[in-house]
Amino acid sequence: MTQPAPNMASDLIRIHKVITRAIGVDLHKGIEYQQNGFKDPQELLGYSSYTHCLVQVLDSHHHGEDMIVFPELKKVLPSAPYARLTAEHLQVERLLDKISPAVEKLSSELQEGLQVIVDTLRKLSTLWPPHYQLEEKNFSAEVLNPLVSLEDQRRISETSSRYSQEHSEPPYWVVPFILYNLELEDRTHMAANFPPVIIEELVPKAWKEQWAPMKPLLLE
Repeated sequence: MTQPAPNMASDLIRIHKVITRAIGVDLHKGIEYQQNGFKDPQELLGYSSYTHCLVQVLDSHHHGEDMIVFPELKKVLPSAPYARLTAEHLQVERLLDKISPAVEKLSSELQEGLQVIVDTLRKLSTLWPPHYQLEEKNFSAEVLNPLVSLEDQRRISETSSRYSQEHSEPPYWVVPFILYNLELEDRTHMAANFPPVIIEELVPKAWKEQWAPMKPLLLE
């Protein structure tokens, strides 16, 4: 697969698309499951693993920005609203901290766990859009390209991507979650951020049964 030209703004938009779709799907399905329950253990596992991945991906994305991306960009773009963005990351982190224990409760205290997840996702769905829109406005291609060389964009993107991959577990859930919350064109570009063996062998073959319960929540 051909590596796309480095573009931090496009990478940012793509991971935001993953998270935006996942929040919407997770909230919608959580409400549906509150009303109708789960038809079988596989459906419960699919929702639990999907919700777990949302927490992992969003948390690692924000930590990667705070630890890697923002310090790099401050060198050439000191006027961006880093303090506000970091404060919003903390708000999101507090919400995510409520979701993980609720996922653990789904197998024993279903309605209580779902209530916490749904209530928290409602708050997250309000906080998230203005946050990611502010990032995309301040770190657009028009802003970054004159200031950050293509070589540096590639370096920062690869370092941030590697950090997120290392801090999102387990990969047999998280990688398919990221790829299949994207439409095909974006998915193709995102796939280039992963080693070919993951895309060509592990996701479609070795990991297939492990992420299969999530498939009803993902795009084709």
